[in-house]
Amino acid sequence: MDLEYQYLVARLQEAFARDERLSSLDIKVLLTGNRIHLIGDVPTEPRRTAADEIARRIAPGVPVRNELRVLALDEAHGAEDIE
Repeated sequence: MDLEYQYLVARLQEAFARDERLSSLDIKVLLTGNRIHLIGDVPTEPRRTAADEIARRIAPGVPVRNELRVLALDEAHGAEDIE
């Protein structure tokens, strides 16, 4: 695995963790060829959009494929938690 690849992935994950709109370490970042793939689950559409914006800001000119899934409330908290 190339050092530049590892550096970009680390920068993206740090940016996701630090951004107040997102504050997430649960987003998996993959680089295939010259494309960034964002994979994982987020609780809302605005957070999904924020992750996309952050990735494009950190790596301008690199295509981003946002595969983040917005969880329904019962998926995010587990059906047994809702009473």
